[in-house]
Amino acid sequence: MQVRSFEAARRAGLILAVVLGAVVLAFAAATSGADAKSKRGPRPVPLIFVHGQSGSVQQFESNAMRFDSNGFPKNRIFAYEYDTNESTNDVAIAGLDPFIDRVLSKTGARKVNILAHSRGTTVMHSFLSTPERAARVNRYVNFDGRSADSPPGGVPTLAVWGELFSGTGPDTREIVGAKNVRYPEKSHTEVTTSKQAFGDVYEFLLGRKPKTRNVVPEPPGQVTVAGRASLFPANTGMDDGTLKVFQVKAQTGQRKGRAIYRKELGPQGRFGPVKVNGRKHYEFVVTRPGKSTIHNYPEPFERDDHFYRVLSAPGLEPFLDTSPDHTNVAVTRMREFRGDQTGAGANDRLSFNGLNVINAAIAPRGRRVLAVFNLDRNSDRVTDTGTSLFPFNALSFLTGVDNYMPSSPDASGRIAVREVMRQPGGQTKTINVPNWPSSEHTVSVFFRDYAAKAYAKPRKCRKGKKGKKSRKCRKAGRSNTGS
Repeated sequence: MQVRSFEAARRAGLILAVVLGAVVLAFAAATSGADAKSKRGPRPVPLIFVHGQSGSVQQFESNAMRFDSNGFPKNRIFAYEYDTNESTNDVAIAGLDPFIDRVLSKTGARKVNILAHSRGTTVMHSFLSTPERAARVNRYVNFDGRSADSPPGGVPTLAVWGELFSGTGPDTREIVGAKNVRYPEKSHTEVTTSKQAFGDVYEFLLGRKPKTRNVVPEPPGQVTVAGRASLFPANTGMDDGTLKVFQVKAQTGQRKGRAIYRKELGPQGRFGPVKVNGRKHYEFVVTRPGKSTIHNYPEPFERDDHFYRVLSAPGLEPFLDTSPDHTNVAVTRMREFRGDQTGAGANDRLSFNGLNVINAAIAPRGRRVLAVFNLDRNSDRVTDTGTSLFPFNALSFLTGVDNYMPSSPDASGRIAVREVMRQPGGQTKTINVPNWPSSEHTVSVFFRDYAAKAYAKPRKCRKGKKGKKSRKCRKAGRSNTGS
């Protein structure tokens, strides 16, 4: 009897131990999960960028990648694009309400942070004047636009100012009661895309300095690109075309095999994500019934870019003289081209097969040129870089050059488009493109507004006694994230 009682007790004790052990493990797992969640912290407030006149998300593309480089989630960065052909801001203001609704619904957030540039600041000042709208905005960044006697809508505000070309004396623009920072040597768009201003914006929105102000390169085989094929400056999608992406030879711009990506474009013209290699060159091609084929050649993508734009400008087409005998090339960069400054390294150079087209007549600093259209005016095979062509010389941020570049029927020739970026932060980059006949094709080249860094390949490290790499060795293998 005693033996049976002892055995029963022993079994009961084992069962109790197993149950208690399971409870302890479950509690430990729950605690560990809670700790992990607390370490992650709350998700950051979503960002929305609102562009200015004749603009798009291109004015925020670099800084979106800088936020991403600092660990800010890509799926919490948004761009509100609208038609700046409209003479008033009524449509843009009204469209912000449903856009914010979608952002809040998608992210689960209660408020948004908004960053606006130029005309976009006028849109935002009107939008924030309604208390119900202002209540949905956590913080606001005002890039080189409207002044005010107080922060718009009472929302905490950072105002970032670039150079002033009014000729009326010192720059006195400010938003009273806001934090105002000034970069008098940076142009109107340059101040928005610069890494210096990014540091101010990041600290204002997140309460701490960024770990890096650079666009940090990712492993070349892990980069993705997404964006829109859209019409400039309406920012409406090309919904009647097909987009293809080809890898091309860096030395010639000629395609290497079949397309790596194909997309029938919908109403918004969205495409991607497309997996690319950060050391390779690519061509984005859009074909549409009855229209010229669009060939777009960007710099290599060193990091995920989900705001890339392939643009067409229908309103400018009547002024782009076309012929089977010459090639038209438009070059865009979101840092203004300058050609009338003094001093070493103060001007940009943009050359086509060795011919530099940036000078005081084509790109004076006061014109704030972001896009350079090269075409053979009157198709007369004559080049003249002494004056900016109409109507480009009458439009904000654009310039036109009479630049004859012979084409080939099969586009077997090469045009070397070479940029030498002015100081500070200068770089030299060449993008080679085929000489497509302008009668049936348009060519565009996109240069970054910053000097891109190369991916730092992790070096091989010996393992320590415990089979782990040393902390010093692990850090040496990371990409350069210095500011």
